[in-house]
Amino acid sequence: MERGIQYLRELAMQEMVYYDPDNAQLPTDPDEVQCTRPMWRKFVRSAPSSYANSLAVIDWKSEEAPTVDEVAGRLRQCEESLSSSLVSAV
Repeated sequence: MERGIQYLRELAMQEMVYYDPDNAQLPTDPDEVQCTRPMWRKFVRSAPSSYANSLAVIDWKSEEAPTVDEVAGRLRQCEESLSSSLVSAV
């Protein structure tokens, strides 16, 4: 999961560099960049198939996209719930 979160940060860096580098309002920290739907699709496509199906159904409830840091927190919670489910099943 940490490798996936790192990849999401790399996608955020691409957004920062290629979107509008002269815009002073863009965040300089990749964790503060909004996770756009195209970024999310790239992330889901890069995930192992065992995770991709679960990640594909995650939807943002608000109109405003969450930041990469917020998404990373959700992903860590998802990983914890999956791993605790597996432990309890064993």
